[in-house]
Amino acid sequence: MITPKAFQHIIKHFDEVDKIVSARTVRKRPWLEVALTSLLCDLLDEQTQDDEKFNYTFKQLQDDLNKEDSLFGINLSLETIEFNSIYERYISQSDIGLNLVFENKIEPEYSWSRPYLLQAKRLSPKKVNPLFYSEASSFASVDKDQQKRIALLNKIFGDSYLKYLLFCPRPDNIDNDTKIKLAYLRNKTLSSQIFDYTTGLQIYKELLENSETLKAGIFITNTNNNSLNFGEIHNQILQSTFPFSWFIAMNFSDSNKFFNNHSEIKILGKGKYDEVSESHKLVEGILSGDERKIEELIRKIKDTEENDIPNNIQILPKHKITIRCSVGDQLDPNKQNIRRE
Repeated sequence: MITPKAFQHIIKHFDEVDKIVSARTVRKRPWLEVALTSLLCDLLDEQTQDDEKFNYTFKQLQDDLNKEDSLFGINLSLETIEFNSIYERYISQSDIGLNLVFENKIEPEYSWSRPYLLQAKRLSPKKVNPLFYSEASSFASVDKDQQKRIALLNKIFGDSYLKYLLFCPRPDNIDNDTKIKLAYLRNKTLSSQIFDYTTGLQIYKELLENSETLKAGIFITNTNNNSLNFGEIHNQILQSTFPFSWFIAMNFSDSNKFFNNHSEIKILGKGKYDEVSESHKLVEGILSGDERKIEELIRKIKDTEENDIPNNIQILPKHKITIRCSVGDQLDPNKQNIRRE
């Protein structure tokens, strides 16, 4: 649970990350997935993001959240996952483990965590010289080994933990005709929204003020959405494709529908861990480098009925990003909980 103002601040900062990364897709030689993923990781690390110029820094985000009655706090951390060298061939350079944690110090029973595995894909331009993207621009075809990998992981985890991380240009950085078409597709979808709750109110504000955060370049979507083109990404915005900044904020908002559609949460309070599915525990274990969980995943893959599992299948993310939002962190630990009597 975060307030509408906190929701807005979180989107604002992570949209700055989006702007910096997406700008590399309109270079004379657009960056590839591995380089874009590496830059994104740097920008989601408090210790390295100062190397880039932000119009709204992480420090400003922290300060603004703190102004909300000193209620909210947020921190970022990036770690290279320590896998045993025997798993080296399973590590993917363009995958990220994303762990979202909500810590409620006032009512601990409402604390939760949610892990994701993100597979990067970059939109391909229609022409390279000169560089040109149209609404029909698409992603490079997923090869047979990649399709097999995604199908296997979805079979093991279910389809709510593995997501595509889509790198695209922001509409403001492309030609005017395509920019107008993308705006039309977004508006057609968003104008039919019911503007309620935290998310709906922010959508209404964005449309009213012609804000930039919906004109995003980095999106997250389910892996069954594998035939998207540039136009469809904007046509399905906030339905099946989510700007990266909104995806993060919506996870921390009051949108139960979003929770149910995108992955299970692990309630951290009152010993409810045992109620979490085995898939959740497996994904979480992989992101922490737990060798027992990694061996379990490898065993599950080998035990499938598939006969042509790729020898070079890469199933382990190199990096884990943790975004932790907290409530009541500044309270005296002895006085944090709400008294019932």
